[in-house]
Amino acid sequence: MKNTTTLLFCLLFLIQYNYGQKEYPKNYFRNPLGIPMILAGTFGELRTSHFHAGLDLKTQQREGLKVYAAAEGYVSRIKISNWGYGKAIYVTHPNGYTTVYAHLKKFNKRIEAFVQKKQYALEKAQIQTFPRKGDLQISKDEVIAYSGSTGGFIAPHLHFEVRDSKTEKVINPMHFGFTPKDSEAPRILHLRAYALNDSSHVNKSNISIPLTIKQNKKGLYSANPINAYGTIGFGINTYDRLDGALNKNGVYKIEMLVNGKTTYTHKVETFAFSESKLINLLIDYPYYSKHKRKYQKTFIHPRNKLSIYKRTKEKGYITIKDTLDYQVKIKVSDFKGNVSTLSIPIKGAKKTIAIKKTLKKTENFVQHKKPFSLKKSWVEINFKKNTFYD
Repeated sequence: MKNTTTLLFCLLFLIQYNYGQKEYPKNYFRNPLGIPMILAGTFGELRTSHFHAGLDLKTQQREGLKVYAAAEGYVSRIKISNWGYGKAIYVTHPNGYTTVYAHLKKFNKRIEAFVQKKQYALEKAQIQTFPRKGDLQISKDEVIAYSGSTGGFIAPHLHFEVRDSKTEKVINPMHFGFTPKDSEAPRILHLRAYALNDSSHVNKSNISIPLTIKQNKKGLYSANPINAYGTIGFGINTYDRLDGALNKNGVYKIEMLVNGKTTYTHKVETFAFSESKLINLLIDYPYYSKHKRKYQKTFIHPRNKLSIYKRTKEKGYITIKDTLDYQVKIKVSDFKGNVSTLSIPIKGAKKTIAIKKTLKKTENFVQHKKPFSLKKSWVEINFKKNTFYD
């Protein structure tokens, strides 16, 4: 029994270690631009139906800056499109990682000649090609392209990614030493509370409600005391700002503690592109669809399989019992370790629900685990099973 307990402890330690301590080479890659790194966008930012997969590097509001290979390797993929990444180069490196450079204006002469040959052969401008390892070898510090704004209606900048060459998972480039100056803690703007079953309530409400918060001093926020009962959860609207720019960037980590115990954690270290649509379970999507404000929930939907979560027993769900007091703290961190903390005092009080949820019914009920067809007049729409989360 003692050996079993020891083994279990070791496994739990390894899980904790791997979640927060994985090491990446810090001095292998160089800045792909020849100017100081100032960001317009960070890794894992909440975009429309996806997470931002890299860093957006400012190019002084102009095009044509030299883009350098972050390290030696070979061009493994080139894609040219009128949308998305625009003109993009993928360079595979011998250390097991691939770097991506997107929204380029043009490639260097050698790569440009290779691309034009493919375009003539395919008789189209928009192409995707996968050069062989020996076709386009790249040395460190080689100018591989020039920055631009291709890929739609975007301002000039360089989108830069680091991927695991085998799994294609994207990894936060800051783990590799791409860490611009950041002396400010994230800002917490708004808070919502959620009653998560029919008998739960927050301030006598069974529907989600906004809660008033205030900033007491730098990095410290507090909410007005609330009365609650049953299973509840929270969501916050937050952003981070780095030195040298006014952009509202994504945060790196959100953690929630209830009476000092961590019950929820997520951080954007790495993810697979196949996970992207699950962003709509991380945020309060129904609220966002109506009001265009993104609340990141600090509780995990049962069908949310995002790998950014540290899976705690509670999964962020808080059970409030009558007459008991609770102290909830939500901590928001950036990659540099600047932290803002929001304190939420809760008094357990079972009361009569004044505002109840109303279930909207239509003639069509969708069972999300089964295929579903909707027919009207000459139109038919078919949905595969599990198209919907609920």
